[in-house]
Amino acid sequence: MLERCSKLGIRGEEFLKKKLGIGSLSLLLAVMGILWSMNFPVHYDTFCIGDYVLTRLGLPTWSNGSIGTHYTVFWGLLLYLPAFLLGWKNEQHLFARSGKWISGCIGGYLIVMGCIFMIWG
Repeated sequence: MLERCSKLGIRGEEFLKKKLGIGSLSLLLAVMGILWSMNFPVHYDTFCIGDYVLTRLGLPTWSNGSIGTHYTVFWGLLLYLPAFLLGWKNEQHLFARSGKWISGCIGGYLIVMGCIFMIWG
């Protein structure tokens, strides 16, 4: 198996030495954040898990009815931030590095874009 990994450019020994741990939740939280804010096509319409949950909780999903700033995406930061921190603190665990990079890139993008929208409206 190590030979196959090395042919693909994967450091197999390093991958096989890593164990599941609390840092492994980093990737799971990052994927949950993506699913939270993603629109799924359903019978000529779209469905967003985050919109559904926030609506059921009585929280607004958009700033101006059904247009404006989509708050659901920013609620996703509540999943990306812990994912990044878990991956950063526990990088020796399996999948922690992937979760850290995915959540860091998406979370960083959301923070930058949120600041731009606040400044230039």
